[in-house]
Amino acid sequence: MEYDPFSDEAMRDPQNIYAKLRAGDGPYFIEKYNAWALVHFEDVWNTSTKHEEDITFRAGPTLTSVLLDEPVPHFFPTMDMSEHRKWRRIVHADYMKGHVEKDRERITALTREILAPLKAKGTFDFYKDYVNPVLAINAGHNLGLPRHKAVEWCRLIDETLHRGVGQVGTTSERNQKAAQQLIGELYAYVGKLRADPSLAGGQVAKYLAAEVDGTKVDDEGMVNLLSIFLTVGSGTTPSVCASAVYYLAQHPEQKRAVLDDLSLVPKAFFEAGRYDQPTNILCRRAARDFEIRGTQIKAGQNLLMVYASANRDAAEFDRPDEFDIFRTYRRDLTFGVGGHMCLGMHLATMAGTIILEEFFKVSGDYKINPEDCVRNYGEFLSGFLQVPVELGT
Repeated sequence: MEYDPFSDEAMRDPQNIYAKLRAGDGPYFIEKYNAWALVHFEDVWNTSTKHEEDITFRAGPTLTSVLLDEPVPHFFPTMDMSEHRKWRRIVHADYMKGHVEKDRERITALTREILAPLKAKGTFDFYKDYVNPVLAINAGHNLGLPRHKAVEWCRLIDETLHRGVGQVGTTSERNQKAAQQLIGELYAYVGKLRADPSLAGGQVAKYLAAEVDGTKVDDEGMVNLLSIFLTVGSGTTPSVCASAVYYLAQHPEQKRAVLDDLSLVPKAFFEAGRYDQPTNILCRRAARDFEIRGTQIKAGQNLLMVYASANRDAAEFDRPDEFDIFRTYRRDLTFGVGGHMCLGMHLATMAGTIILEEFFKVSGDYKINPEDCVRNYGEFLSGFLQVPVELGT
């Protein structure tokens, strides 16, 4: 078979493709892009750990940057390990489990505030009306942003990620218009903070004051910081929460178990992340020659770390294509692995669990019509963008 990550089938729902690719032994070579697709769990895991020094992150993490040469926003997620660690360390403590716990009360209050009027309505879109606004506001809070700016900038980021049928890359007028507006507003905001640093808060204030090896963050770096942190802070956890609510509705016995025992909510959250991994693919590039299970990788070749496939690998997970919140497993790739493992994994887990718990406290035996739900169409993120729910009693 031929696999192109920008094909309509791959952009719509690639799991059937991934199942066929995993039937092969080792990575799959895509000649068109001089790229290897790593679709097996072991290959993604080992390349992210054992071959960490053999790969570079500077070409960017997305398919559009690595395969299509679209601009790469330079900040620590696109830095190699030695540089990455230094810039990541500035906010690393903020994302440690103990520190994140201090935000539990604030996030719970925010969640209840957003949910209260939705509960009164009885029907609403779980993703658009509830979970996405909660996490956009929270991402902005961590950066010291006013609510309205965080929500608006997250909306513009979502617009840049929109893909029409047949679209390859960030090429549509819709993408370009949103990107231009976002970049203009971010530069204006950074300029305002430069003029009066006392206006900066949260992690933005930390990076404005930071200096690494004699280098301070310039305006472009601050814009990249804001864009990246808003993207990762509001882009994936909402999809996991929406998937949890959706798949529980398709498995009434598991839904009933969760509604009767909220201590099962973390299991539902993690299984949704494994089963419908929101980060479909992240990319790397080979910095030098190395092998993956007998396959020779050449310096300069592109690497597609297909997390959404690896988390469905039967060599790692029993009954991988079944949604089962009661399953156990040794490891997963929902938050990645290695030196670039997701910085916000503890925050995402806690916030996602709170969001689901608060929903289940008021949801009753909620209903979802699968035909009304809309999945993300694109090469980068997977999951649902619309999940209308009707609260039960």
